[in-house]
Amino acid sequence: MKLMNVIVTGPPSSGKSMFIKTLSEHVFHTPEQIAVGKSGHAYTIEFGRMSVRPGFFLYLAGLPGDESFQFVWERLVDGLLGFVVIFDAKSRAHMDETKSLIKRLKNLTDTPFVVVLNRLENRQAPEASELKKDLGISREEQVVCCDVQDKSSAKQALNALLNIGIKQLKKVSA
Repeated sequence: MKLMNVIVTGPPSSGKSMFIKTLSEHVFHTPEQIAVGKSGHAYTIEFGRMSVRPGFFLYLAGLPGDESFQFVWERLVDGLLGFVVIFDAKSRAHMDETKSLIKRLKNLTDTPFVVVLNRLENRQAPEASELKKDLGISREEQVVCCDVQDKSSAKQALNALLNIGIKQLKKVSA
């Protein structure tokens, strides 16, 4: 049996929990909410598991983007497939939090990530190049539009991360 891990993170109320619930066959929650950080927000850590194919499972760890959880990320980056950073398109306040989070992730590891733009609904997606510039990410890094409540959409976002991981493995083995 093979296991791969993905960390799902982002600002509070960005859609992390729903992304995990939408994709997972089983979801496990921490028994209590954890209040940490300067903001005093209450956080729940979640774990989901999905079958990719028989004998191959993907574990999704839902971790808050709050800087107070840096110690958890540091313990999980070894052998990590990548990060999914959820960004709420409706919340302008999430822009600064997401930008700071991406900067911390890049300082921590070179593990691949995708930014998932959630809650677009009837709004037009911002120009990818402008959004990447605002978030401080390179042209090669991906921003994916996603409705985290829709299984097909969430799978497409996760596949974007898997494709990046596959490309990096091919470069390493070449």
